[in-house]
Amino acid sequence: MPVEVSTVEIRAAQRTDIREMSDLMARAFQSDDPVSSYFFPKDARRPKMQRRMMSALIRHRHLPSGGAELAVLGGKIVGVSLWHPHDASPAWWRTLIAGPQLLWAMRSGVRAGMHMDKMLDAGAPDDDAVLWVYLGVEPTLHRSGVGAALSRSFFERVDREGRTTFGICKQGNIPFWTAMGFEEVGTDTIGPGGPEVHRMNRRPSARP
Repeated sequence: MPVEVSTVEIRAAQRTDIREMSDLMARAFQSDDPVSSYFFPKDARRPKMQRRMMSALIRHRHLPSGGAELAVLGGKIVGVSLWHPHDASPAWWRTLIAGPQLLWAMRSGVRAGMHMDKMLDAGAPDDDAVLWVYLGVEPTLHRSGVGAALSRSFFERVDREGRTTFGICKQGNIPFWTAMGFEEVGTDTIGPGGPEVHRMNRRPSARP
């Protein structure tokens, strides 16, 4: 059901939010997500593995680069937006720490994650582009306006900075992405035997 947009608070994520963010993202991508299923094929283990992976990524990749924003409703996190500037190179010590953390978090999904990182990096349209990695909304609040509020905040940021946004999506989500000003620029497959995804680019200040 729609929520009153004015009641949704959009704010930057903090380290103290990581646990709640990870729990939400595990719920948001538990089912009907080919990438999550490729990373963690076993349905029963997927939520736990998703939480671990998201916690490591948020802590070591998105928060250090300023790429994490939240939608808060009634004091509860109901939406998460995560991005990563292509030119954001982590300090050597963060890379050193994040490696073992991701290995522990992803276990058997590490190889799939490496394939995805390589594919995403190769698809950057330019050095200043921003990779929009995740937009997760509490499942009970889909089409409520929470995702729209997070998207609007993110696009105001990248438009102000004059940066192109890029990302990937499944076939069924193409209309959602094109409605936000993205254009499909091709397809790719995540690693050997992985799912086919559609590459999407959005120019600064693009409007549907």
